[in-house]
Amino acid sequence: MNFKPFLILVFGMLIASQSIAATALEGTWQLISGEYIDANGDTLSYASADMQSLKVLSTKHFSFTSMKGEQFWAAGTGTYEFKDGQYVESLLLNSFGEKVGATFAFQAQLDGDKWYNSRWKDGKRVEYEVWQKVN
Repeated sequence: MNFKPFLILVFGMLIASQSIAATALEGTWQLISGEYIDANGDTLSYASADMQSLKVLSTKHFSFTSMKGEQFWAAGTGTYEFKDGQYVESLLLNSFGEKVGATFAFQAQLDGDKWYNSRWKDGKRVEYEVWQKVN
């Protein structure tokens, strides 16, 4: 029995499903809520920190800029992968001292124009983000 056509079909479906996931993230996203653990171990909401952020994603690259009130806070850019509920960023450039190639892995969920991310470290959630697509 010749399995070649079947394997080609399965392989094509896998590639298509990964492309659909990446395509769903393409565009501009605005941070609308969330929280993070600061250097002292305290949980701070982005709203109480007056944090604003935009993230722009192509099929493989991301860039973000964040402001805290009227002041620049952070910026970064790099590549990302999104599959099986995992969103992983790999930094190329950033303003906050991380090495090239540093990764940040999030459990991620898309729901319409909302994108929910949770990042965990040692079993504790250290970051939670809710983004809304703006285009």
